[in-house]
Amino acid sequence: MPSMFIRALMVALSLLWIATSHAATRTALVIGNSNYAFGPLANPVNDAKLMAETLKRTGFDVTVVLDADRQTMQKALLAYSRDIRDKDTVGLFYFAGHGAQTGGANYLIPVDADIKAEQELKIFGINVDEFVATLERSDGRVNIVVLDSCRNNPFGSTARSAKRGFTAIDAPAGTFVAFSTAPGQVALDGEGSNSPYAKALAEAIAAPGVSIEQAFKITRRNVLATTGQSQTPWESSSLTGDFFFTEAPAPIEPPKVVAAPKVVEEPKFEPVEEQVAVVVPEPEQGPVVVEEPAAVPTEVVAAPVAVEELTLTPRIIPVGKWPEGIVMADGALWVAESGARQISRFDINSGKKLATVPVGRLPVHIIADGEANVFAAVVTDRKIFKSGANGSKKSISTFKAGDLNGLSLAAGRLYATVTTFDSDFLTQITRMDPATGKIDGASYLPSKGNVRALITANEQPWVLSDGNQLAAIDTTSLQPVFDVTLDNFIWRIAANRDAVFAGGQEQQSVGMAIIHRFALSNPVERITQKLDGEELIMAIAATETRVAAIGSQGRVWILDAATLLPLKRFNIGIDPRSALFHDGKLYIAVHKGVGINGSILVYDDLAD
Repeated sequence: MPSMFIRALMVALSLLWIATSHAATRTALVIGNSNYAFGPLANPVNDAKLMAETLKRTGFDVTVVLDADRQTMQKALLAYSRDIRDKDTVGLFYFAGHGAQTGGANYLIPVDADIKAEQELKIFGINVDEFVATLERSDGRVNIVVLDSCRNNPFGSTARSAKRGFTAIDAPAGTFVAFSTAPGQVALDGEGSNSPYAKALAEAIAAPGVSIEQAFKITRRNVLATTGQSQTPWESSSLTGDFFFTEAPAPIEPPKVVAAPKVVEEPKFEPVEEQVAVVVPEPEQGPVVVEEPAAVPTEVVAAPVAVEELTLTPRIIPVGKWPEGIVMADGALWVAESGARQISRFDINSGKKLATVPVGRLPVHIIADGEANVFAAVVTDRKIFKSGANGSKKSISTFKAGDLNGLSLAAGRLYATVTTFDSDFLTQITRMDPATGKIDGASYLPSKGNVRALITANEQPWVLSDGNQLAAIDTTSLQPVFDVTLDNFIWRIAANRDAVFAGGQEQQSVGMAIIHRFALSNPVERITQKLDGEELIMAIAATETRVAAIGSQGRVWILDAATLLPLKRFNIGIDPRSALFHDGKLYIAVHKGVGINGSILVYDDLAD
C-alpha cells in the first residue's frame, strides 16, 4: 500500500509540474533567411524550422518568419517586442542568416538587401544593437537573443575591408545574448541540412533539467568538436535567476526504515573553450617533418588521489569585461580585458586600477619581459601592442589574416604563432625584435591545426597544438627539437625552471582531469597524474615547488611540482580563464558569467 500511495503521489506531482512549470508565458520569434540574391545560404531556413519545433516542445508560442525582406523583419520584430512586455513573459528571438558589423554596430541582413559596400548596412540592415537595447525597457522576466549569423562575408569581393562577424553586445538587465561564433569571427553554414550551431543548440535545450548556462556550454563544446575547434560560440548574460528550457521534476524518495548515507555529487558544468582568429609574412621554408626522438619515452602514471576539499575565501579584484590573460610586471598585475578592448594595470594590494590602455578588439594573450613592459596579442585586430608601466602604447606588429593564437618571449626575442584558415590549417611561428616588432625569422610548424597555447620554458618556445601535440621549438631554426603527441585531450600548458606541465582531460569531454609533467632536462621522462574529478583542466600556474591545476567545474588542485602528488583541493565555483602564482599567492581570472564584469580571485599561502 505505501508504495502504491507513493506512486500515485509522484504521478500527481508530475502532472502538477507540467501544469505549472511553464506558468510564465513563453514567446519566441524565429527568423531564417536563406534566399539572398547576393549570397544564398543553404541552411538558415532549415535551422529556423528546427529551432521552432524544438522551442514549441519546450512550451514556447513560436512565430516563424522565413526569407524575410526588411519590411517583414521590422514588422515581426515590432510585434514580438510588444508581445513580451508582460512581466510574466519569457521571450526568445532567434535569427539565422547573414549578419555583419560596421561602425561598431551589428546588423541583421534581410533577403532583399542590395549591399554594395559596408556603409550601406545602415540602409539595408536591421540594427540588432538597438533591438537588444529595447529589451531592457520591456517587463519580461527573461529575454533571450540567439544570433546564428555571420556565416561568411556578405559583401563579396567588392568590400573585402568589411569587418567579419559581429562585435560584442552588452546584455541589458535580464537578458541573455548568444552568438554562434566569437566576436569578429565567421560561423559555418554546415555541410548537412543544419548549421553546426543550430543542431547542437536544439539538442542542448531539449535536454531536461539543463539550465540555460549549461545548455549553451554544451552547445559550445559540441560545436568546437564538430568544427575542428574553428568555431567558438559566445554568450553575454545579465541574468540573475535560473532558467530551464525543459525542467525535470525532482524525484521523490520513498521513506526508508534505515537511511544509508548518500554521496552527493557536485553539479557538472561543461568546459568553456575559447578560440579566436591571422596572414603572416611568407615563410622562408615549408613544413618540416620531424622524426620521433630516438630515446624511448618513459611515463609514470599515478592513480587519482583523493584529498580533503578545503573551503577558502578569496580576495576579489574587480576588473573589466571578460578578463583573459594575466601577468605580473614591475610589481603590478596586468589584465587583458577582452570584452573591454583594453589591457589594464592593477595594484596587487588594494586592487585599484592604475592604468588603462585601449588596444582594440579581443585582447587575449598578455606577457611581460621582466623590465616593466608588457605585450598583448589583440586577436580580432591581429595586432601586437607593447605597453609600459606609465600607460604608454605602441603597435609593433600587424598580421593580415589567420588566427593570432600565441605570444611568448624567449632568449631576448618575441614569438607569435598564427594559424591559417585554409584546408591545411598550417601554423607559422614568427620571431621578432620585441623593441620594434621587426621580423627576423618565420617558419611553418610540422603539426596541423590551431595553437591552444604558447609558453616559454628554459628559454625556448613551447607550443601546444590541436591534436594534442606538444613541441619545444629551437630558437634558431624555428623547428621542433622535441615533440610528442599525447593520448589525452590537452588544453593548457605552464612551466617552471624544471618542467613543463600539460593539463586537460582523459578524452575530450570525457573522463578524469589529468596533468603531465615533462622534465626539461630530459622531456621524454614524463609523470602523469589523474585527478579526482571529471572535468577539463583549463588553467595551470606553477612555481618551483607547487602547481595549481584549475578545472572547468571550478575545482582547484594544488600539486607538488616534482611529483604531481595532490596536496590540497578547493572549489571556486566557476571555470577559469588563466592563473598565476606571485609571492605565495594564487591569482585566478574568471569571467563571473560572460557579459558582466569579471574578477581576479586571490588566494593566500598556496605556493608553499
